[in-house]
Amino acid sequence: MSSRLIWLRWSWRDLRRRWVLVLAIALTIALGTGAYAGFTGTADWRTRSYDASYAKLDMHDVRVTLTKGTTAPAGTLRHLVARIPSADRVSGVAERLTVPTQVDASRGGREVLVAGRLVGAATGAEVDRVHVYAGRQVRPGESGSPIAVLERAFARYYDLPSSGTVRISGGTRVRYVGQGTAPDYFSPAADSGIPMIGESSFAVLFVPLAIVQRLGDAKGQVNEVVLTLAPGTDQKAVAGQLERALGQGPTSLSGTVTVRDDEIGYHALYEDINGDARFFDVIALLLLLGAAFGAFNLTSRVVEAQRREIGIGMALGVPRSRIAARPLLLGVQVALLGVALGLGVGVMVSRAMAGLLTGLLPLPVWDTPFQYRTFLYAALLGFALPLLAVAWPVWRAVRVRPVDAIRVGHLAARGGGLAPLLRRLPVPGRGYRQMPLRNVLRTPRRTALTALGIGAAVAIMITVFGMLDSFAAMLGDSEQEATRGGSGRVIAQLDGYHADNSAQVRAVAAVNGVDHAMPLLTMPATARNGNRKTVTLLVELRDLGGGIWRPTLTAGSLAEHPGGLVLSEKAAHDLGVRPGDSLVLRHPRRSAQGTFTLADSRVTVAALQPNPLRTVAYLDRSRTDLFGLAGTANAVEVLPTPGTEPDHLRRTLSATPGVTAVQTATETVDALRKGVEEFTGILDIAAGVTLALAVLIAFNAASISADERSRENATMFAFGLPVRTVLTMAVAESALLGALGTAAGILIGQGIDRWMVQVQLARTMPEIGFDVTLAPGTYLTALLLGIGAVALTPLLTTRRLRRMNIPATLRVVE
Repeated sequence: MSSRLIWLRWSWRDLRRRWVLVLAIALTIALGTGAYAGFTGTADWRTRSYDASYAKLDMHDVRVTLTKGTTAPAGTLRHLVARIPSADRVSGVAERLTVPTQVDASRGGREVLVAGRLVGAATGAEVDRVHVYAGRQVRPGESGSPIAVLERAFARYYDLPSSGTVRISGGTRVRYVGQGTAPDYFSPAADSGIPMIGESSFAVLFVPLAIVQRLGDAKGQVNEVVLTLAPGTDQKAVAGQLERALGQGPTSLSGTVTVRDDEIGYHALYEDINGDARFFDVIALLLLLGAAFGAFNLTSRVVEAQRREIGIGMALGVPRSRIAARPLLLGVQVALLGVALGLGVGVMVSRAMAGLLTGLLPLPVWDTPFQYRTFLYAALLGFALPLLAVAWPVWRAVRVRPVDAIRVGHLAARGGGLAPLLRRLPVPGRGYRQMPLRNVLRTPRRTALTALGIGAAVAIMITVFGMLDSFAAMLGDSEQEATRGGSGRVIAQLDGYHADNSAQVRAVAAVNGVDHAMPLLTMPATARNGNRKTVTLLVELRDLGGGIWRPTLTAGSLAEHPGGLVLSEKAAHDLGVRPGDSLVLRHPRRSAQGTFTLADSRVTVAALQPNPLRTVAYLDRSRTDLFGLAGTANAVEVLPTPGTEPDHLRRTLSATPGVTAVQTATETVDALRKGVEEFTGILDIAAGVTLALAVLIAFNAASISADERSRENATMFAFGLPVRTVLTMAVAESALLGALGTAAGILIGQGIDRWMVQVQLARTMPEIGFDVTLAPGTYLTALLLGIGAVALTPLLTTRRLRRMNIPATLRVVE
């Protein structure tokens, strides 16, 4: 027992003597294991939280939405559901009326004027219930004056109080009594259908059905029905029955039928889990591997520094098993400390991730427990690595003759690694100035492990910043296209379909501050190619021969294919078509009786345009008859007079009769940019851990190098070299290691970034087209982190070098 106690005390002495280095190595392990648990655990959180939130509010399984601008008498859609063969499988039904509007939430001198939507449903509806976070629900008897619950994400973005007043189109004041959300709006999405961009530029008001019918001048009308199904029911089969039922009965209706999995917000949230899980798995794995390389390399070098003591023990006749116990105990202590610190790092990363996620998504249920099982897997690796790192050099040391283990300095070297290559290369400078390069080359295994640890950190940074660069490039291209040739363009949405020379269109053109006005027609459609691939489109019919603005054509020509469809490059890629090909466009068409039905028309793809939003498509206004709406508009494009304030014009247009919403040409881009800025908070955590890991690896390498080369440094001091020269050599060696790691990290990071953008973002955000972009600033940051920060870490050993006892360091008994 006393012998074991002596060994424990001896190893504890080793730990205390190198406590800074031991702590740094343990922190390296902690960052890898803790970050792995913190990042990879988010997928389980989100799945559990999404499932619980949708179940709590009874999200619909199937939704029927009538063609934009059309309604049906209340009860019609409910009866339509009752007539389908699977009516007995329907467990809940609710009719709704949704009306576009403009929401003015300005207060305290802050201008907040955005597009919005009134969602009218019966109070206490059994499907898609509203969850209130602050304030209260609308009570059943409150159907007189306009009253509502304001959507939570929008209210939180603009820091609005839990209750208050907003104005909608026409100047009507609406009192909201609470902030809440419904299943359709867990992932805020504006009318563009792009998730993540709604909270800053789109407001939703949940209002009793009777109030919406009155405000929307649609008394007794509805335009949506949502239903839940009994467990096990085939949603797509029920949707098919509803699609067929729309065209039957006394009144033919047109609309779209959507199952839960195809809802944009629902699909985006769950697909985002998979995409983010792969992204975070890659980040976490790189962090773990970087920590592993660093810990293995650094711990083995600590033991190699004790090689002479191991040789002395063997020369004195101490059994090899007992000699190996001391460094192995040091490895166990480092491993235990790393795992303990890793638990703390994991908790901090997990809490930070949970705070960001709960802040980004207004879910009624968030379940974010610490992922102990995931941490255990990472901790086992973090515990094993130091032991393996210690066992390897100990095994090598105890297998040689004691005299060989005792030798130090150049006498201990059994080979020069790659250093002999320098004999064939003319390296300028004195001998000691060549030492940094020789030190790097003569220990290739050590150099490779250190460089790989740094490279893993650089690869993460390239991946993270590269994704942001791709977002920035997409947003910049979108903004440039939207503002080209017509700065300050504004789109005024009308309350229905009106003739080009109607009073509503003329009223918009007559607004003070309007220079030019051009009628537009925007219609939903679905494009299908010969391989049955489909893409949802929002077709804008405008004057493509002139007018206020027209899209840039990147391929094809309107002259070759007059009246053809102009698709985005992303839509053309997904459909597998190019200019000159034809596809089937499924779209609403108004009949002579004024009702809409769905029709299929074959159109030619005339050209491609660069808008990254897949849904955006254009037709010339000469094709309005395709929709049965010849000479009709549901929006007006406005170009302001020089000097007109955009906000003033928007407010004036919003008060114009017949106008339901006013949006600038760049509003979608601006909203998406704000959404990306919020998303970068998660990436900032990864970047912070990455920076800490790289600096720790570099500091540990520099500190151990200073210990290993203490006799070399003392010899140079004895010959009169100043401390600054020795430090310069150490900085040069670290810079070489950093350069190797940075080069490897850039290559690895480029590959991962390309995969993330082309594969993962394409799955998570199929509606947006991204190009792989790496900005010069990203490369510069990589160089500063991988070379600059790493090169400067030897300066932390300045105090130790200045206080070195040169005679004692050089005193060695051979």
